Amino acid sequence: MQYVFYICLGLLPSLIWLSFYLRKDKNPEPNSIIIRVFIWGMLLAPLAIILELLLIWILNPGYNLTALLSQTNSDNIIKIVLAATLIPALVEEYLKYSIIKHRFLRKPEFDEPTDVILYCIIAGLGFAAIENILVIFKGSFPNFGESFGIIGFRFLGATLLHALAAGITGYWLALGLLNAKKRKIFIFIGLTIAIALHTCYNYLIITALNRTDGYKIILIFATAILLFSVALFVSLYFKKLKKQKSICK
Repeated sequence: MQYVFYICLGLLPSLIWLSFYLRKDKNPEPNSIIIRVFIWGMLLAPLAIILELLLIWILNPGYNLTALLSQTNSDNIIKIVLAATLIPALVEEYLKYSIIKHRFLRKPEFDEPTDVILYCIIAGLGFAAIENILVIFKGSFPNFGESFGIIGFRFLGATLLHALAAGITGYWLALGLLNAKKRKIFIFIGLTIAIALHTCYNYLIITALNRTDGYKIILIFATAILLFSVALFVSLYFKKLKKQKSICK
């Protein structure tokens, strides 16, 4: 029963953000499609972990990320960026985009531009749910206080980040579907922005966690500003797509 509680706690941040973004849809999607997208997002997490570890190992066989992060000299800064920030962002954002593009854009439920950004956000939240659960169970089994602290931090941080980054990709994918001639360009732009956002977030958080001075507060504040600013853009994206009456096919 205790394990069930921790699993539900890990799902909670994603479910809260899911309810928030579903309210932005004037024509609610069927529960069946929402559940399927969310589950597919969850299934992507184990695949992403495998691919990330493989890519990191290929680039730097036998690496130790903890030791790498403890040495912040100019010789290993590129390795830090690749291993801890860029590779996870690249793999995770591309997988979330791929699952929506190849499995859901031809569904009969998909009938308006805002569906694209919403599906991507749902997939991102499903992905974040598994990440949250894995973080809770990582290492020694946490107590209730530690678990609530972890989930509270991830609710405002990593979970929101996954939703926002996926939402950016979804917006540009929707523009691509509405403009076939520029489709590849729009998709490339969307993925690039999403990966850049995810990379910046990873770098700020990892750097903050490895600092003990006042600079740590500055980094956390910068991360909060970054997420808040992007959240405003994603809300604006929803409003812009709602003005598009074309059916995305």
